[in-house]
Amino acid sequence: MFTNLTHYPSLTQEQHRALPFISNTDLSRLADELLGRPRHASNLAALAFGSYFHSATLEPHLFTPANPADAADEQTRRQAAQLAAAIRRRRYPRHVLYHGQPEQSYTATHEATGLTVKVRPDLIIDSPAGRRRTLVDFKTTSCRDLPQFLATVEQYGYDRQQAFYADVLQAHRVLLIAVQKRSLKGQPPAVWVHKLTAEQLATGRKKYQRLLRAHVEHHTLP
Repeated sequence: MFTNLTHYPSLTQEQHRALPFISNTDLSRLADELLGRPRHASNLAALAFGSYFHSATLEPHLFTPANPADAADEQTRRQAAQLAAAIRRRRYPRHVLYHGQPEQSYTATHEATGLTVKVRPDLIIDSPAGRRRTLVDFKTTSCRDLPQFLATVEQYGYDRQQAFYADVLQAHRVLLIAVQKRSLKGQPPAVWVHKLTAEQLATGRKKYQRLLRAHVEHHTLP
């Protein structure tokens, strides 16, 4: 399904974004366009929070303030650090963070369309013998409980994103680890671990394959 898998071990996030290939974000934009959904301007605060959260969780050595003199930025950074700490307090998330390889860039060729794609999963865990590969994606959520979060897997396209990543990287399983942004009063943020089911991955696979075909058609119209 995908060939020419190439690893770029030293690529930064900015360099990855600059690669002129198809990403999951590009597929999301195309899906919005095809469905007639309005495009929203980038929320800089949300982008800053996401960047802080992922660096605090995955690469603590890079967790530095972007604007040290900005009180709002410092509050965003502090909240991200608290959620990362909540994840690390749980045994299994701490285990995968210890054994996984974070923020690695790859490109590959989609055989059916000839498109070159790029992926950068949060975390890759290869078994010692190299026979099994697990992908882990960390999410923050405003959901009040696990069932509500699971309903967002399809709603927010997590199934498509993870099926896309899993097929490119030939992964055997995919885990979502979600942490509550707002916990119940007096309680620490809940942390949920969900292994995507075969059905969820199959649904996501149909979505990304349809969008890759649509991308080709969209860019070859006269």
